[in-house]
Amino acid sequence: MNPLSGKGVEGSEDCLYLNVYTPSLPQEELEKLPVIFFVHGGSYLLGHGDYYRPDYYIDKDVVLVTINYRLHILGFLCLHTENVPGNAAFKDTIMALKWVKNNIKYFNGDENNVTAFGDSAGGGVTASYTVTKMTDGLVHKIITQSGVCISDLLFIEEDPIAKAKQVANLLGKDLKDINELYEFLLNEPVENLVSAVMTIEMARPPYIINCYFLPVVEKKFDHVEPCIEEFPLVTILKNNHKKLPFLTGVTSHDGALFAQKDSDGNISYVEDTQRFIPRFLSLPHDSPKSKKLGRALHEFYFKNEPINDNKKEEYVNFLSDAYFIRDAIQICELYNYENVYMYNFRYSGNMSTRIMKNLGIKGATHGDIVQYQFYRKSKHEKRDANDENIIKFLSEAWCSFAKNGIPTWSNQRTKWLPYNRDTHLCLNIDQELTLTQHPHWERIKFWLDNMGERSKL
Repeated sequence: MNPLSGKGVEGSEDCLYLNVYTPSLPQEELEKLPVIFFVHGGSYLLGHGDYYRPDYYIDKDVVLVTINYRLHILGFLCLHTENVPGNAAFKDTIMALKWVKNNIKYFNGDENNVTAFGDSAGGGVTASYTVTKMTDGLVHKIITQSGVCISDLLFIEEDPIAKAKQVANLLGKDLKDINELYEFLLNEPVENLVSAVMTIEMARPPYIINCYFLPVVEKKFDHVEPCIEEFPLVTILKNNHKKLPFLTGVTSHDGALFAQKDSDGNISYVEDTQRFIPRFLSLPHDSPKSKKLGRALHEFYFKNEPINDNKKEEYVNFLSDAYFIRDAIQICELYNYENVYMYNFRYSGNMSTRIMKNLGIKGATHGDIVQYQFYRKSKHEKRDANDENIIKFLSEAWCSFAKNGIPTWSNQRTKWLPYNRDTHLCLNIDQELTLTQHPHWERIKFWLDNMGERSKL
């Protein structure tokens, strides 16, 4: 789906198809190859599986599967009823995993060695596989890029029924009865539903970047198998999550993509740092605790100085931490088992988006790593030798992890050691690969030290 194409709504609700790319078929040679199961990002608003081409993987002795799942209101509407319990999109992806379990052997794939790999919102999906019983026996390793299931952008304690009623209201119906609401939404043209939701999306404040309809904690029904039974953080704190090999990371400036611009292309700075306090803390805006934490954030990131172009990189760092890096590091802190690997992607090359160059800041932003992982002809033609090295490293390391749970690559001079609470180790991916304490650890430690309420959930 693409509701932002400018040509009306592109896509279809009839979207549950997948793509299988294999280097060989059983009739040619019988093999059992590791399977990489890719879930695309796009804020749960847009995207499709066949955008992601297999060229950088097909010679690595893996089978690549890319999928579609329902997006937007179609994938995330929840009325807390047996008919619409929520999380349809997540269940779509799990249905695709079940298809892989039953059929991937016909493409020389090993159904007992499946790595779920997600980028951005797709990373939120694949990380959630560690906290749902629905994926038991279906997935064996996890890769997430700039998105995890404990993200403040993913699970928010909001009323999904009130959101559905607001959509109906925009379409001219003031409905209180859930059954009437269900019938109305069921029979309303998809284009109208998507248009109404996009009206709501565009009217929200610029610091809110999550999708309007999101995954939910499902209520129990006798004849419905739930996907998410409690907040993922709660499952992890109880130590009830799957202990799967886990590779995760961020880009150095993930938040740069989400710095809002005015009509002249200048950053519109949000000066109220309270707006970035994690919503899971449930601190009312302008409450004493909220004001105190807002002041602490302003002092830590901006030294109590005005937030403007003189603090551009500090502002991008702040957005990056608040939206992405904090939660990526936090999930590694919470998992704290042997096979957890973390990276920080900061390479900027000819195939990167222009966001960072336009800002005049060195590093990488949200979505830059994907440019080097999936073939696009227009991008590939711009590559130079450094870009080739990054493409080669990413495909080799990610495929090695898919094979045996340990990321390795050719001509390796640096061993990628796992993350733990003592060392906070991270592989920094640039023209040179270095293993250090995560370069943003001290910034994230500030968040963790100042939001102790989270650990009491």
